[in-house]
Amino acid sequence: MKNKYLIRMEEPEDCLIVNDGKDIYYRMFLDPVTKLLKNEMDCMQFRTPSSTPIDYHEHDQGTETFLVSQGKFLTNCMGRTFVMEAGDILHIQPWMGHGFIPVEENSRLNILFMGIDQQVITQNWQRLIRDYPGVYEDLSFKGMFREYSGQIAFRSLPAPNDTPREQIQQLRPAGYGIREHEFDGIKMQLKVARYETEGVKEIWDLRMKPGFYCKWEAFLPDYRLFYVKSGKLRCTVKTKNDETVEFDAVAENLITIPPYTPFGFEVVEEASMYDLDCGARLQDLCEEIESLKHTDAGKLSDDAAKAKLFKTFGFNCTDVGFKP
Repeated sequence: MKNKYLIRMEEPEDCLIVNDGKDIYYRMFLDPVTKLLKNEMDCMQFRTPSSTPIDYHEHDQGTETFLVSQGKFLTNCMGRTFVMEAGDILHIQPWMGHGFIPVEENSRLNILFMGIDQQVITQNWQRLIRDYPGVYEDLSFKGMFREYSGQIAFRSLPAPNDTPREQIQQLRPAGYGIREHEFDGIKMQLKVARYETEGVKEIWDLRMKPGFYCKWEAFLPDYRLFYVKSGKLRCTVKTKNDETVEFDAVAENLITIPPYTPFGFEVVEEASMYDLDCGARLQDLCEEIESLKHTDAGKLSDDAAKAKLFKTFGFNCTDVGFKP
């Protein structure tokens, strides 16, 4: 029986859509959720370098977070050219021109959408190509289709402008965070800040040691989405009052938790994981903790005061800690 809380990104049976084409192996993992159309995610794996580039374009709404898990891409972002490689994140907001050319075999681009509804766009153009040959391929029709879908299409590719990676503000390389914080058993890197997602969420890279755990045992109206990059986590989800399911999550797995569902995880083997849908003001909370270390450290050892502090910043976990 399929585990509805776990998506093995490599397994076609766990995907919503699989399109195994000659040049691109395309997978869609998740439907968009909430009125914000967030957490929709897919993958484009390019078998042959330069075979099917993603043309230079921009959107008039929504954000895209590109996560390279394999290979390399020659990337143009707002007229600057650079190479993205495994472990990189590129976060694009409205009216930011961007395009990609795969430059290694089987280069893989995972794409997280917010406010775009790429699934509907994809279903429409695939249906047109399948049922009405020649219609979508017409350039004037394609321009109308993309503009109606929120894409400003057919922009000319900017002139070559090779730029050092450290000068690309939208690029978050492996090992880099806009802000970094470290606590017992975990190092946290802020990859995408709340001011880059219309105030909706933050995206974090969590590097955790065996024995680190976090539990959300209350019934919360939140969707949660985690992407395991390495290691192993033991996950527990409460499905009924008297029933829980346990499962392991490993590299290239998505953990997806629907609203009002208590859950938690414990790190079994040293792990690295993206929190792709952090609704808490976690960066603000970490700043507050660092301040209290200097001004009122006693608050951090008082369970009631700490719980109140967590609640103030929307961090609704019920237990978090490290058992080395």
